[in-house]
Amino acid sequence: METLVATPAVLPSYNDLRDDAQQPVVEEKHIQNLANLFIRHNAHKLLGIHLIHGHFKIPDGTVVLGSNFEEPRGRWAKVTPIEQIDRSAVHGHIFAVGEDGLCAYEYQESPLPDLSSIGSGFLGDFVAYLTKHYITGLIGLQVLSDCNDQSMSELILDQGTVMLDSSVVKGCVLARTTGWKFDMVDGTPRVCQSNERHAEMTSGNHKVFNAGKPLPKLDNVNDLKSALTEAGVL
Repeated sequence: METLVATPAVLPSYNDLRDDAQQPVVEEKHIQNLANLFIRHNAHKLLGIHLIHGHFKIPDGTVVLGSNFEEPRGRWAKVTPIEQIDRSAVHGHIFAVGEDGLCAYEYQESPLPDLSSIGSGFLGDFVAYLTKHYITGLIGLQVLSDCNDQSMSELILDQGTVMLDSSVVKGCVLARTTGWKFDMVDGTPRVCQSNERHAEMTSGNHKVFNAGKPLPKLDNVNDLKSALTEAGVL
């Protein structure tokens, strides 16, 4: 499993992904059935499920690569040239089922968690469930990060997204859930309440920064935080 997550063989096209608003509703029965599957294989502490979606087009030779930050806790995913990436220092973050099995369409800049505690039959059972119910284009697999222990809001930038602790986000309304985690409570698998959700600007803009104004220069995390504060999000 570690080899698959760290070095996926084939990349699906990020540009072919639907916006989350174009995806159908994920039925509750599938979420609960997958909770049972994750608990059975002891995968719930390290992996979750994700609504497969994209928000923008990316140039050839690039991928979407995320990195975590603090104060407030968040994750910034931005379009990054492949040639600038140290492949030994990143791993697949969100996966979709493709012709060659699970393939990453978004990456994370951090060491891969130790996945050896997960049951050896997990990936096969997971892919089989999605395939049987014709939801391979709807639900993907997500490697959880340090940001996933709380509710997070996903906001859309120009060529990237930012996940922020929902408790600090302003000027937004929460839309649909895009990520789910699972846990065991009193011997019963359950869906966690602290999940990922798309946040929409109360101004009506699809993205944080108004397309009618010059886009802020985002060279680093401090630039990002300043721009989000200026936009009334922080």
